Amino acid sequence: MKISFVIPFHNEEKNAKSMIERVTEYAATQKWNFEIIPVNDRSQDGTKNVLDEEAKKYKFVHPIHRLPDHKETGNTMGRALLEGSKKASGDMIIWTMGDCSDDVNTYGLIVEKINAGFDLVFASRYMIGGTWGSLDPTKAFLSSRGTMLARFLFKVPVHDITNAFRGFRKELLKTIKLESGGFAISPEFAIKTHLADFKLGEVPTVYHDRIEGVSNFKLWRMTIEYLLIFLKLFIQKVTSIK
Repeated sequence: MKISFVIPFHNEEKNAKSMIERVTEYAATQKWNFEIIPVNDRSQDGTKNVLDEEAKKYKFVHPIHRLPDHKETGNTMGRALLEGSKKASGDMIIWTMGDCSDDVNTYGLIVEKINAGFDLVFASRYMIGGTWGSLDPTKAFLSSRGTMLARFLFKVPVHDITNAFRGFRKELLKTIKLESGGFAISPEFAIKTHLADFKLGEVPTVYHDRIEGVSNFKLWRMTIEYLLIFLKLFIQKVTSIK
């Protein structure tokens, strides 16, 4: 089985090299057949140059460069993740963030869970054994409540669907059509996959806040995106029942 690591980078010049090296070191230690698809998402710093240098160094690094577009506004992490996933040649895809916030040791747990028969596996900060670590308490409160709402409305059987850090079988994307261009792609993917009767699982993870660079995260924007996608999917669910 081949694993594709899809990593979005937006103005992550200070983290890009470190992130590629971290993934490479862990995957090589596990002796996996893998590739890394870093997606330079409209960066205006030196991220492109760093990723191109890493691609010269490693034949398994295949960058995608999304150029700035005045038609795209706000966060476009969802579009970056989808573009990277479409290019992926692996049977399994792992989404992991370019700010070095995700614990690389969780990769192995995700792979084990998928090999055990799960279709979509979440790295959970809020299940037993996981922790939101150095995440801002307000962000942690709102993101955990987002999953609680999804568990209530859609009976999603996991504890952290707002975290984009996850692994899944690539074939899922042939069935699950994702529309969100920003943060909401995380809960959208979870809810749609669950409603389509695929098998969801989770493994504990530890969140580490970024050391380098500045976060592009906007709490109010994330909240609005989540509420809108929840409303849309709930209406679709109710309508389909009728």
